[in-house]
Amino acid sequence: MRCFSFSLLWLFSLPLAAQPATHPCAAVAVPAERLACYDQAFPPPPEVHEAANERARADFGFDQPRESLRNPGQAVEQADPQGIESTVIRVDHGRNGRSFNLENGQVWTQTDARSGGQVQPGDSVQVRKAILAGYQLVTPNGVVLRVRRTR
Repeated sequence: MRCFSFSLLWLFSLPLAAQPATHPCAAVAVPAERLACYDQAFPPPPEVHEAANERARADFGFDQPRESLRNPGQAVEQADPQGIESTVIRVDHGRNGRSFNLENGQVWTQTDARSGGQVQPGDSVQVRKAILAGYQLVTPNGVVLRVRRTR
């Protein structure tokens, strides 16, 4: 008897499972616009905004094509920061030039040939987007070095 009632319940639930999504946002073709529609209909909690901001800061410097997806109420600068600040924990002098290991886990390698700008562990540095392309590491004494993110 239990098996029969379970089978009957399962048969009646099939048409419900086969129905397409009826929310208006499901019909939006562009992924970013569809997400914005759902976020407007079902606003995410503040923790989601903070997690998105942290993710954007962690991904800063990786030149990978990605579609910009912002949460409602999230500023452009939070989704795509123009720079970060961190403390240098180690400076390596390798074959490919100097590399700077930062406290936030990022590793940046100097791309220009000049060796100016003293950077030592414990120094607070800023990495920002360059005007034309690439990135710049600004030393505590204001010297600007061209860098690229390696990790």
